[in-house]
Amino acid sequence: MTPLSAAVSLIISRPTELWKTTFLVVLFHAAVLLISPTKAAAVPAALHVALDPGHGGLDKGAIHSSIKESELVLLVANKVKSLLEKNENVRVTMTRTEDQSVSLSDRVKIAEARHVDIFVSLHANAANDQRAKGVEFFFQNNLPPDEESLYLANLENQSNTALNQAQEVEKQELSKKGDISAIIEDLHHQNKMMSSLRFSQTLNQFWQSDDKSNPATIKQAPFYVISKTTMPAVLIEVGFLTHPKEVKQLAKPEYQDQIAEKISKAILTFKEKMDKPELRTLN
Repeated sequence: MTPLSAAVSLIISRPTELWKTTFLVVLFHAAVLLISPTKAAAVPAALHVALDPGHGGLDKGAIHSSIKESELVLLVANKVKSLLEKNENVRVTMTRTEDQSVSLSDRVKIAEARHVDIFVSLHANAANDQRAKGVEFFFQNNLPPDEESLYLANLENQSNTALNQAQEVEKQELSKKGDISAIIEDLHHQNKMMSSLRFSQTLNQFWQSDDKSNPATIKQAPFYVISKTTMPAVLIEVGFLTHPKEVKQLAKPEYQDQIAEKISKAILTFKEKMDKPELRTLN
């Protein structure tokens, strides 16, 4: 049972003035979450995007056929940035702009400090099975991840000592919070989760016309950077470096351009959906 449903049950069973006040506070915050995008629709707001090229510095990520993941995703991120900045209503923040080491917690801090609207983390995949190929979009939700996604997330997270510390702090903070704070936090989490799913679906639409035998997929997994950010967040695996054909494509600048163009178009389409309530449907 979520904090919100638990609170509703308690309010029904204990209709005291205190619980009535709690219920009103929760309803107010829920209304803010639902109504605020509609208000913004009158005048399209500027969109602030965080692009997060994974790995960097000593951490090269996956390496196959002389292609380093850290270098590849930085190239793609810079291409996405250049395309987005052609739109005067879009601002871009990069978590790294060169081959440097940035911790997972610092990547989250950069996005939070800049108050970005969308967080996009870029990675390249690898697998023991060389037949594995294609683009994957990851977001965090409340369902348990499948074993493959959990394994991949653990690989990305394992070098980050801040992960276990953050989880322990989170447990301590939750125990200190009152019912109202927990409910409001749950509402914000649910809103972020749904927005991240919609963004993943929007991204996926731009890959649907590609090879029908290997369509892009949407998955969920507890990657640190998409779990700890408070804005809609998606982690994109742009392809498998371990697939003989795909790694050759990923090394080509023109193929990187295609990836960057799809990502930038998806971001702008998502912005349009958020600016215009009648376009929010993803069908």
